[in-house]
Amino acid sequence: MKHLKSTLILIIILSYSLIVEAGKMNIPKDRTWYVTDYGAKGDGKTLNTLTIQKTIDHCAEAGGGTVRIPPGIFLSGTLILKNGVQLYLDVNAKIIGSKNQLDYKNVKGLNINNEPRFGEFGSFLIYAENAKHISIAGSGEINGNGDAFWEEEMFSAKVRKPKKWRPVGLIGFVNCQFINIRDVFFVNSPCYTIWPLGCDDVNIDGITIRNPLNGPNTDGLDIDCCRGVFVSNCNIAGGDDAIAIKSDGGKLGENHPCENIMVSNCTLSSSACAIRVGYEGDAPIRNCAFSNITMYNSSRGIDIISILPERNQPFTFTIFEGTKIENIQFDNIVMQDVNQPIYMWLNNERKDVKPFLYMKGIRISNLMAKNAGDSYIRGSFENNIEDIFLSNIYISLITEVTKETVFYENVWESKNPYALYVNNVTNLHIDNFFVDFSSAKGTWKHAINCRDSRKIVLSKISTKSEKFVDLISQIGAQNSSLQVIDYIPEDNVKFLFSDENSRILVKKEYQSNR
Repeated sequence: MKHLKSTLILIIILSYSLIVEAGKMNIPKDRTWYVTDYGAKGDGKTLNTLTIQKTIDHCAEAGGGTVRIPPGIFLSGTLILKNGVQLYLDVNAKIIGSKNQLDYKNVKGLNINNEPRFGEFGSFLIYAENAKHISIAGSGEINGNGDAFWEEEMFSAKVRKPKKWRPVGLIGFVNCQFINIRDVFFVNSPCYTIWPLGCDDVNIDGITIRNPLNGPNTDGLDIDCCRGVFVSNCNIAGGDDAIAIKSDGGKLGENHPCENIMVSNCTLSSSACAIRVGYEGDAPIRNCAFSNITMYNSSRGIDIISILPERNQPFTFTIFEGTKIENIQFDNIVMQDVNQPIYMWLNNERKDVKPFLYMKGIRISNLMAKNAGDSYIRGSFENNIEDIFLSNIYISLITEVTKETVFYENVWESKNPYALYVNNVTNLHIDNFFVDFSSAKGTWKHAINCRDSRKIVLSKISTKSEKFVDLISQIGAQNSSLQVIDYIPEDNVKFLFSDENSRILVKKEYQSNR
């Protein structure tokens, strides 16, 4: 009995201690902390970094909950999100980034070269590292004040010149897990908008991103070395890639694959690529699915690059081998006014190194591109692109090709007089591929042209070109092996043109009820 009484007394003491501690932290019953209770002012003038951060800290110390931003304009510098904290913005609530560099906190952490991961003065407006169960949600706005960090002077014909210093991104998460970003409006980012690096279990749903088309490096989503990412119902437009899948393990400091990514039901526009897979990194990118996506007013629609770049740009100093890409699928894609619907490139820009690169297992199905230009799939002599499957592709060309047009094969600004150019590819299957030349002009040569490629299977290739452009043939081949099944000829247009180094097997003409 004496032991029981002692135990009860201990329980009472512990319970009282917890109540006292809870009273000190003022834990709300609904676990919602309002930043205005800590002195934050939404007048658009008061700098609220310390008061909002104090609210986040108290919420995290109490075991997590919601930090709520009420209606108003809350000016802030860098905010550090912590375990278990949801940052929630009400309707008509806005967090706007300060224009002053001193209001931003430099992000720590080293890359593979033991240098600062994001540069000596790298910073974000909202940042988290090694945190779990963090969230940004609500119907409010996060504004990066990007214009304050760009010159009026143009860096190129389409992009403004950035100032000497700017935040490297609006939102940055490193080595975090269980991230939820939903419904918020992100606008005017000074550089990358949302950049999870080395993060797992990320859900991004229903957000809108609007960055100026001439904003430098204003990507929408940069999913970098992440696992288990779901992106859905998003509307993204900006001055660089709308969605980029990357694997810069060098920047992260470890070889962390980017894998198991799913993107669906999104609308994308970009002055660069609507969706880019690859280019920046050494770690593998694999097992990614993209479906039910509309793309408009973009330089490229689907852009997949496995490459070892020259070491002449800041980000390339953490890249030593180049990206390995496999098992990527696109389905139900609609494009309007996209210069290059499909672009795949595997290459080595560093001639002193022979990296182990590959791009294989790519499937694109049910794609419609109107007012488009040429598409491009090119490997290298050392490394062919392998196992590519294209099916149910409709492309309506609008580009004019003239005798004065300069054609490129192996550079970023590639341009060719073919709806689809294929070079150094092995095991390519194309089924039901239609090219409409009705709105095109000039000297287009082939709908599909294959060079230095093997195991190419073409089925139901058709064109609409008569009276619009004078094609040499529907299909062209140089030093390639092709198997043509169910071919669909067009009146007064030669079906196939090949050189003596090509091997062509034609099985039968397509029979339909037309």
